[in-house]
This record gives sequence, structure tokens and C-alpha cells, in this order.
Amino acid sequence: MCHRYPTGDQEQDLCHPIQDSRRQILHRHALGKIIPLAGKGEIVVLKYALITAVLIVLVATEIKAETLVIPPEIPTALELSNRDINRIVCPGTINDLIFSEEKRMTGHFSGNNAFIKFKVEQLGEKEFSYADTPSELFVVCDNTVYTMITTPQDIPSVTLRLTPAQGKNLQKNIADFKELPLEKRVLQVIHEAYNEIFPSSYGVTDMGVSVTLTPDLEIRLIQVVDVDGVGLRLKKYAVKSLVQHELTVEEKTFLTPQVSNSILAVAVDTHNLQAGASTLAFVVEQKEQDQ
Repeated sequence: MCHRYPTGDQEQDLCHPIQDSRRQILHRHALGKIIPLAGKGEIVVLKYALITAVLIVLVATEIKAETLVIPPEIPTALELSNRDINRIVCPGTINDLIFSEEKRMTGHFSGNNAFIKFKVEQLGEKEFSYADTPSELFVVCDNTVYTMITTPQDIPSVTLRLTPAQGKNLQKNIADFKELPLEKRVLQVIHEAYNEIFPSSYGVTDMGVSVTLTPDLEIRLIQVVDVDGVGLRLKKYAVKSLVQHELTVEEKTFLTPQVSNSILAVAVDTHNLQAGASTLAFVVEQKEQDQ
């Protein structure tokens, strides 16, 4: 992917590959545009127009495992699979795993992962009994206790992602971003949103808010991502064409106080939409300048 930034009287191209967790290698993207904003410097507008891609998808199962986010210290009620192995992911090192074996729960941990399985009892040649009794589960992750009230259910495997305590989130974000200039911080957050892969230190909130910016488009705010400690917030929009002809989605559509008063960047995934087609738009703003 290449992005262009002005440096004095010159323009500098920054090119680098993107690789997501499914080993999707994006070799080349079209250059974006720079939109100056009076009194606020420049807005980096990125265009993700995929030209060449090599996709290798590693599929472990046809049923995608559900992922839940678990906060520290607050008891959380949730459902786990009573047939498959459930996974717990800690942002640091798992120190201990406490559960009741009498409730037919088993588990082990190593590094930043723990695995929970409920015992299945065989009653006959083709008859089995699956656990259905709620049970408490305590995970000590990075010296912080996470409390869960688990109910075994006939569902696919569940992945639990433990979120760090707020102070640790701030420290991690500051450490990750402190060596990056602003434009690279913005790029990193957009890349992570584009690939739908966020560090556990980010605050990710799913939304479903309609926003009216133009009569030609149906626009919904579907996700807000806060990078605490760095002062960045990303807003992800689902955009759908409402007209019966080809339509161009422009970044300037989102340069409005209805979206934010402190916009740093706007990125539109696909600019040209056929009738009824959809795309995504990403807006990065400076949190400290919210009004």
C-alpha cells in the first residue's frame, strides 16, 4: 500500500505491504489524496483500491467461533460450548485458572492462552450427557482477576478475550505509538480497522446509528474505536447507495461537524458504487479536540 504525504515542497511516497491474520497479502493500492482543512492543517484521505492480492485462507472449521470481550474485576455472565474446546486469550501472561471440577469443567493454561472443556459422560452406546450446570470460572491474567459465571450450552466453541485494566491500556498504547509521527499513527489505526484486527488495549464499541449526510446514501455508524492514551478515535461507517445509477462516494462528504469537529483523516474503501452497492468509510479524529 502506498500513501502520499507532502514534505515541504516535495511529496513523499510511503509504501509497505499489509498482511492480516489470515495471511492476506495486499501487494499494491492506489494512492490517496490530501485535502487541506483551513485552520487545522491537512487531512489525509486514503483510497483503498485493491489492485493485486494473494489470498491464502486457513480454515480450521466451517463454523466460526464466537469471540467475547471480558473486562477485569467485574463478574461477567456468559455461555460456553459444552461440546467443544473454549479458548481464553490474556493480553499478558495467565498466572492461574480456578474452576470447579465437580461441575464437569476441565482446563489448562500456558503463556497467554487457556483452554476450557466440559466433560462429556457416555450413558450408552450412542447416548451422551453434556454439562448444563452454571459454574464460576476465575482467571488470573497479568496479575488481574477476571470473574466469569459460565453456562454450558450446545453452541460452537467460544473465544474469550480479556481486556487489560484501564491503566495498562494507557501504558500499552502510549508505548506502541510514542515513536510514530501523527500521519503514521492515523495510518496504523485505519489499517487495523480495515483488517478488523485490534489490540486488546483499544476500546471497541459496536454501534448502529443512522447518519444523514446526503440523500443519495444510506450511512450508518457501525463501530467506534478509542485509542486511549494517544488521543485518537476511529469511526467506521457502512455506506449504501440509494440511487439507481453509478455513484461516486467522496471523502469530503464526511467533512462535516455531524461526523466530527476534529477530523484528522477520512478513508473510503470503494469510491464507485453501482445501484444498491455498499462500501465502508473510516474517519479518524483527535479526541482531545472533541466539541
